Amino acid sequence: MNRLTSILLFVFLIQSCQIEMGKVQLYDEYEQPQQQEKIKSVVYSDAEGTMWNSLFNCGEFEISKETYYKGKASIKISWDKNMGCEWIGFGNSFNNWQPVNIKKHVDNKALSFFVRTHHGEVNSIPIVASLEDFSGGGSYLFIDCKKYLKGISIDTSWKQVIVPLWDFPMGDEVENDDIDASSVKQLKFQLEGAGKFFIDEITLIEFSKNQYKNMLMEVENMKPKGAKKQQIYKEGNLIKSAWGTGKKLCHSLEETSDSIGETHIKWEFETKNCNWAQWGINWNDWYQINFRGITEFSTLEFKIKTDSTAEFYISIEDFKGHKSSKLITQQQIKNHSQWTLVKIPLKDFKLRENNFVLDQIKQITFKGKTSGKVLLDDIKINENETH
Repeated sequence: MNRLTSILLFVFLIQSCQIEMGKVQLYDEYEQPQQQEKIKSVVYSDAEGTMWNSLFNCGEFEISKETYYKGKASIKISWDKNMGCEWIGFGNSFNNWQPVNIKKHVDNKALSFFVRTHHGEVNSIPIVASLEDFSGGGSYLFIDCKKYLKGISIDTSWKQVIVPLWDFPMGDEVENDDIDASSVKQLKFQLEGAGKFFIDEITLIEFSKNQYKNMLMEVENMKPKGAKKQQIYKEGNLIKSAWGTGKKLCHSLEETSDSIGETHIKWEFETKNCNWAQWGINWNDWYQINFRGITEFSTLEFKIKTDSTAEFYISIEDFKGHKSSKLITQQQIKNHSQWTLVKIPLKDFKLRENNFVLDQIKQITFKGKTSGKVLLDDIKINENETH
């Protein structure tokens, strides 16, 4: 069969069998990845592979089997940014480098990871967490252990850190470095200062505001409680523990003894032409005093004698400058010739409501309202009898 005959036969077969030649697309046009509504929950675990890192000569990053919270390995990291690095850190995508819309998850998810030290104990971890979108915008949040650590400190036992997504600054519009929450690319950990930690199980978890409130209460209950009974004024210790002693322009403050040798505080003040008749006392060598866990069932107590005119303010103050006062009036003094016991429940000072740092109480202060003379003794914190 010659060549011409072969060609004619091929054409005949195509026409008789009605064979159609389908179109074949030799080039697929690139399509922009679709936004993912469902977030991948695991950012790092040893089962999910490693994260990228950029520590240069300022640190070391490795996947270590030395210790782990879950699985068989964890991130072992050490760094010192002061060795000359402008930026160091590590990170990973939420969903295989596909854009993720986290707007719907801001109020019900949190970043969670577990951390421990290589050795020793620290109170903070110098890391800034950031969410980064595909345009380079970001939302940055310092991981404040006082807010996010499920514990009091970080040591060689694993502790969980939970950072609610709603704490990350996020605007509705992309301006400057603001993040586009509808197109999140990755989570990054920016390392500051220096540190040596193991980190494991970096995930996104379901987390409500009520759960966060309960976590903070749980951590609060872990902290050391203050002593239920604390002696504020001790005989012979006024000069060491108080300021404002001696004779001043507006008042005089000293220790004195009565006819049977009992020592107490004698305070005389003039407020008519002077507004600085005041003094304060600390009963822990001017270190912090702990009221944590005792404010609901303890009282501030003291014995008092006054003349018929003296009224004054008694205040509690912390080292952050918070101050709460109560007025002692003549109505509270039952008999001017005898000692009167005054009891003020600590809860009446509303220390929590006034944002006091309860384990950083600084002092109790006394300020004259009207001119007069006051004798004070046995000033103390005491447990409420009904508790």
